[in-house]
Amino acid sequence: MHIIAYMAKERTGFDACVIALKALGDPNRLRAAALLAYAGRELCVCELVDALGESQYNVSRYLGALCAAGMIRKEKKGRWAMYTLAGRGPLYEYIMKLVQPMPCCGPIARDIARLKKRLVLREKGVCVVGCNC
Repeated sequence: MHIIAYMAKERTGFDACVIALKALGDPNRLRAAALLAYAGRELCVCELVDALGESQYNVSRYLGALCAAGMIRKEKKGRWAMYTLAGRGPLYEYIMKLVQPMPCCGPIARDIARLKKRLVLREKGVCVVGCNC
């Protein structure tokens, strides 16, 4: 799916919703969004790589599609790319329900367990490790 191509111009309302739903239609992109919802804070791309158990290339593609659809935000901090879940609304609420109060399913629960182990490696709340892949 070429989500990024659909975001050539700013879209609002129904079109934006369709783009976001297409982005969330891939299981791996939905898992990445669920991890960001669970964390409730910025996550480094390398933390997402380790939590998802996917290559950095694949995770970066998932995150790029979610960014292009307006579902997440990216901010560069030095050599790290930090991602957060964007906005509010029905899709945001749906993603939050996947993880709160409990993970909705096995794959997301396993991702969260790996993320918890990975977040322990932070120093002063900041990723300093890089990718363990």
